[in-house]
Amino acid sequence: DPTGARAPRVVTDSVGRKNSLVFRLVGLEREERFIDPSEPLLFRVVNDETRASGFWRDRLRVVRPPEQIVMADKAFGTPHKARDAEVYMLTQSTFQEFPNLWVGPSLTQLTKVTDANPQQSQYRWGTAELVRWLSADGVPLKGILFKPENFDPTRQYPMVVYFYEQLSQGLHSYSNPAGRNTVNPTTYVSNGYLVFFPDIHYEEGYPGPSAIKSIVPGVQALINQGFVKPDGIGIAGQSWGGYQVSYMVTQSKMFAAGF
Repeated sequence: DPTGARAPRVVTDSVGRKNSLVFRLVGLEREERFIDPSEPLLFRVVNDETRASGFWRDRLRVVRPPEQIVMADKAFGTPHKARDAEVYMLTQSTFQEFPNLWVGPSLTQLTKVTDANPQQSQYRWGTAELVRWLSADGVPLKGILFKPENFDPTRQYPMVVYFYEQLSQGLHSYSNPAGRNTVNPTTYVSNGYLVFFPDIHYEEGYPGPSAIKSIVPGVQALINQGFVKPDGIGIAGQSWGGYQVSYMVTQSKMFAAGF
């Protein structure tokens, strides 16, 4: 109520806060400039702990929890609906699965209609998994570990660490091979490297020490598993991350190279 006479209500009934879910409203009608309170609401939802994502629905004029439509260990693109039919189109992807177009009569009945990157089958790719550890201050942290195709846990691999604040939300993002000033995980894993994207817990005013306290324990946790070559670890960052790399190589002997 804009006048403040009636107290505001949490539309999603705090389901997100209780279950580590992030709700974002999706507008299917791109030409509409307002929300019709008589129509159901569509939300794109991400699980902040597992990085699974999907879609839920809710209504403004009904007091009840939102309803899950679909959740999966994938990254879903923004859905589009046909103007005069119950037909939906969107992309869905993982680190290994190219974001092709999927079409169907509902968000739970979709068929892949494109094969836009068939050449991928000719190249070595890799896998992406969520890893967890505690910072030096005991803060639970997450990150992504990218492994080469046909990873052998009895071997030791060189590893590149790349960071920029928090990157674990990109667990299911597809990454085209490329070369630029950021570390492309697909390029490195296809050449036999491990790649680690750790999240950082920042203490305001102390970006360098925060990076050390977050990243070094994460790398050490991976070394302890036996498949990381301890003397073959590089660390990289650009922009804000570049400053922190410059700081970290003066504080730790863990890294054989910094760039």
